[in-house]
Amino acid sequence: MDIEKQIQNLIDDAPDQTTGAAIELVAPLLKEIAGQLPKQIYYVVQSLGQGWVMTTLRGRQDPKASKTVVYAYPSLETAAVGVADNPQMMALPHPSTHLLFQLLSLKQVDSIIFIQEKGKGQGVEVPRTMLEQVMRAQLQQLKEKGDQQQPTDIA
Repeated sequence: MDIEKQIQNLIDDAPDQTTGAAIELVAPLLKEIAGQLPKQIYYVVQSLGQGWVMTTLRGRQDPKASKTVVYAYPSLETAAVGVADNPQMMALPHPSTHLLFQLLSLKQVDSIIFIQEKGKGQGVEVPRTMLEQVMRAQLQQLKEKGDQQQPTDIA
């Protein structure tokens, strides 16, 4: 599924008009970030209850420093390596734009790591805080642009 179709599906499946409008506002950024990823569909390991599997990573230099990540795999085969032994886990496909948009609402997740074909050592990390900052800046620009386009009352 191409990125344009992914965005349209996000808008169409929004729970309400406000969410749909918000998706439309941030769509250019979702497209830009998703366009930099090598795949358009990724597999996320999740429980039978469809909760994403989160991994806590700790710093080598500072074991107290940690972050919680979700891995997005480029193929079912790559994702299945981590779930082969556990019948309570499965890997399901998700469009890249949907993963990015969902990351915004997952406050307990610090990043999504989009794994490359070579394996777990190679990946593109998208931190939630960076995504939030970029989205906020985009919305602020749109707001300022809208304010400038409103006619002034010179009466």
